[in-house]
Amino acid sequence: MIELPEVSDQDVRWACKVLGLPESAFSGADGADPRLGVLRENATLDVEACPGSGKTTLLVAKLAILARNWNSSERGICVLSHTNAARREIERKLGATSEGQQLLSYPHYVGTIHGFVNEYLALPWLRSKGITIEAVDDDICLNWRWKRLPVVTRRALEQRRQSIHQLRYQNSDFDLGDIPWGKGGVLGKASQTYQKMQGVCRDSYGAGLFCHDEMFVWASDLLDRHPEVARHLRQRFPMLMIDEVQDNSESQSRLLQRIFMSGDHAVARQRFGDQNQAIYAYEGQDGAATDSFPIEGIKRTIPNSYRFGNSIAALANPLGVSPHGLVGQGGVGRDGEPGLVGRHAIFLIDDNSAGRVIDEYVAFLRQEFGAAELSSGDFTAVGAVHRADKDDKLPRSIRHYWPEYDPEISGAEPRPNTLLQYLAAGRRLAELSGETNDLVEKLAEGVLRLARRMSPEIAIGTRKRNHRYVMELLEGNADALETYSHLVRTIAVSRLFPERDRWEANYRQRFEAVARVLSAADAIPAAANEFLDWLEISDVGAEKAKRNNVLRDAKQDPAIKVRVGSIHSVKGETHTATLVLETFYHKHHLKELKPWLLGQAKGGNGRSDRMKQRLRLHYVAMTRAARLLCLAMRADAFDDAEIGLLRGNGWRVARVTQDGVNWIE
Repeated sequence: MIELPEVSDQDVRWACKVLGLPESAFSGADGADPRLGVLRENATLDVEACPGSGKTTLLVAKLAILARNWNSSERGICVLSHTNAARREIERKLGATSEGQQLLSYPHYVGTIHGFVNEYLALPWLRSKGITIEAVDDDICLNWRWKRLPVVTRRALEQRRQSIHQLRYQNSDFDLGDIPWGKGGVLGKASQTYQKMQGVCRDSYGAGLFCHDEMFVWASDLLDRHPEVARHLRQRFPMLMIDEVQDNSESQSRLLQRIFMSGDHAVARQRFGDQNQAIYAYEGQDGAATDSFPIEGIKRTIPNSYRFGNSIAALANPLGVSPHGLVGQGGVGRDGEPGLVGRHAIFLIDDNSAGRVIDEYVAFLRQEFGAAELSSGDFTAVGAVHRADKDDKLPRSIRHYWPEYDPEISGAEPRPNTLLQYLAAGRRLAELSGETNDLVEKLAEGVLRLARRMSPEIAIGTRKRNHRYVMELLEGNADALETYSHLVRTIAVSRLFPERDRWEANYRQRFEAVARVLSAADAIPAAANEFLDWLEISDVGAEKAKRNNVLRDAKQDPAIKVRVGSIHSVKGETHTATLVLETFYHKHHLKELKPWLLGQAKGGNGRSDRMKQRLRLHYVAMTRAARLLCLAMRADAFDDAEIGLLRGNGWRVARVTQDGVNWIE
């Protein structure tokens, strides 16, 4: 074991200074802030931090202090999360310091869970078995497997509504698990169909093609055969920190516990998260059952939020599956304006007025905010369902409110379906971050995907640095490299986006030429041509509509921008004001949450899994706003008495009609 450095008052003051924070940021005015205890603690603990609590900043401060006092050149801190948010925060806030540079280099590791498992376990183990890694990429791997299934097997799967995604194995024996078959049955493992499916998975293993989560299979296989690997990793990393732990899947949680915690000589582990914000299980991912978060005996709770004031805290707190007792310590405006107590609003709509609600939200923003906040504020409208293929049970999705909304470019990490959507998504990311590199990376990712569409069997994946990867693949072909570089300079650096005629006459052919070299394709299949088809990424006819899903209202000065997207796409963000839109999945979400909005229910204990996920989603949505929170709900959700209860709980209520808004007094 290693003796971890103690944290002194001087260390805390230093961290506040280097991060540009007030001296009392982690201690509070009275020295009783729970963040201070988390900074000082070196033992294993779970930190349950409410929305807007500055969790990542607290983690970075702790890492900076540890790095400042770290006394080993061969043993380090392992910091894991689902994204590189912590790494980017270290680069941004500590990049100029020696402590920041130390954290981002040997012997420490700061990165994603998948990155860690690949680098230290799965890839070395596969290479030791003689496997050459061609690609770790779901699209490449699953398409490769699907194309190698006999036609009769593919038809059998399609007839029973089974898809390409069933071609994933769960252990090193290539067991595919139970595949639903018939009415309530499962496909027999001795059947020819099952055997063919197993066969293509085994063949892709030999070809060096893997899905991302299959890396956990091979990491577990290594630990099964060489359990001493866990001991070596504990020796290398005597301290483990995990951010956003509530989003860990069962396979991730089980593997990390096995590496670092099971048996003797567990490392010091500190996990940061919020079980009330575990929203990714809603997309079909199972949450962790092994080593669940938080463990009550070692839990530290941070219930005070710097994001919003107590008026929003009181409205959102009941929706927490395990309510924190939120304390709002924020909500102050740009020029010191107080929180908008009593101004949070519910807009009641019907089938005919849903399309007006975002416009009325904009009008409400103009009424409530001054020019400074309107110019610089971050205003959003979000919903749980942003993609729907039916037109009943309205409002079913975000597009019922705004038909121009494009779900393919909504996510924080969008997955577009055309090359021009990649460019639009990259532009949106670059606008949000201010970094040209975000657009360069999306352009490169789109080129790689085009190449895969030209030749699905070729092993071209994606990398952490897609642009560098494309440059490496094009090395040796000077013409293609120059064409690609020209596209990057023109579109990403100079921000010159092509109009339709220029796209058809010039840009389309240039992208096609680059992708031909990458894919070695002779002919251009229909899928690649569709991927290259023109799609408007600027104006789409209506003045307010943009293909980066930002609605602009410029009828008055200052102009207002409203970002429209899914709840998943804004997780972790802070907004000046948020409009949460009613959507439908099995039932209308917000209508189902009516008892919580009326003050008749609190928390999610004893509720169904679906209701818990509904609570978590809308808890996340309702805790994004710093200043003003609004909801859009069906008018038939409430009777007059219930509207009275809403108003008593701190909501203003308005009916949206074709002619405007009628506030209920």
